[in-house]
Amino acid sequence: MPAPASAQAEVSPQEVCPLCGAPLTPEQSWCLRCGAAARTRLAAQPKWKALVVALLVVVVLSLGVLAAALVKLAG
Repeated sequence: MPAPASAQAEVSPQEVCPLCGAPLTPEQSWCLRCGAAARTRLAAQPKWKALVVALLVVVVLSLGVLAAALVKLAG
């Protein structure tokens, strides 16, 4: 008795995982063995470090100006 067509597709996959080499079915986007993206490209993480540093500098300078103004007003 021959196996169903879907079972044959799973047994002889067209592609393998680029990371671990596990067989992939046509509808898979992620590897079931290692979890790597098989056909999906992940977006790069946003570059927040420069923005956070710039914001921190502005806050520190603002607090410094505020402190100087309070000292001048206090006499």
